[in-house]
Amino acid sequence: MFETFFAILPVFLLVLVGFASAKTGWLPDGAGHVLNQYAVRIAVPALLFAAMVRLDFSQAFAPPVLLAFYAGALACFVLGFAISRLVFSGSPERAVAVGFAATFSNTVLLGLPITDRVYGDAELTVAYGIVSIHALTVYTVGMTAMEFAHPDNGDKRHRIAAGLRRIVGNPLLAGVAAGIVANLAGLPLPQPIMMAIDMLAASAIPAALIGIGVSLSTLRIRSELSETLIVCGLLLIVHPALAWTMGRFGLGLGETQIRGATLLAAMPAGVNAYLFALLYDRGVRLSASVVMVSTMLSIFTITGWIAFLG
Repeated sequence: MFETFFAILPVFLLVLVGFASAKTGWLPDGAGHVLNQYAVRIAVPALLFAAMVRLDFSQAFAPPVLLAFYAGALACFVLGFAISRLVFSGSPERAVAVGFAATFSNTVLLGLPITDRVYGDAELTVAYGIVSIHALTVYTVGMTAMEFAHPDNGDKRHRIAAGLRRIVGNPLLAGVAAGIVANLAGLPLPQPIMMAIDMLAASAIPAALIGIGVSLSTLRIRSELSETLIVCGLLLIVHPALAWTMGRFGLGLGETQIRGATLLAAMPAGVNAYLFALLYDRGVRLSASVVMVSTMLSIFTITGWIAFLG
């Protein structure tokens, strides 16, 4: 257990560096924004592009693996929505934001480096297959549910357009798409270009993790603690448990596939959960709390899942 904990600890130490640097003022005002923009718009897309160019699609895009992960994610969305409506008497729109927070795990910025440190290339290939369609899939579910839940007050076209712009304009999705096209088309990429891309990719994870810490320093744990903890339970316990159960008993996945899908499902909420709540102005305080609390708790729950998976 201690070996597992120390294997993932460097990842969270970089998050702590970002958090402490922002809180103490060691990073000047605005530095966090610049760092996040660099990571999300340049370095991480380069990382995903390089991964997609070299990816073995036959191993990465196994439908049973995707089904295990995304069926579990959809179940958590429904559970989060139902709990918000039935237990906490939330409005339909707020319940959708809660369901989204229970679904959008931090697969890229935490999932990829932790999978790489703990397991290696085989499980990382599984993770890349899941990550490549993550934002598109979860945002589509969340936006569709919100349009059904939201009263028709005349601004539906504006909301749909804003949501579509967020998806299409996502730099991470652009990096994935460009890499897939280059891979499938067999485009020859000159060595100097690939070397430059690899240099950017090498900076992606450290910059992104410190950026997460800076972002967490601006969020606050609000009063909805009981609901926050329930959503964190869906993210950190229920989703990976469903992915593991389906992979083990329902879909007959191999050990590598089970480990890759389960560990990725065990990640805490991504900042996109908070951004989605801001987009629709529903459940904003709760989503901020979920991102903060789930990230802190995940240090221990991820350690437990890795020990369980072996």
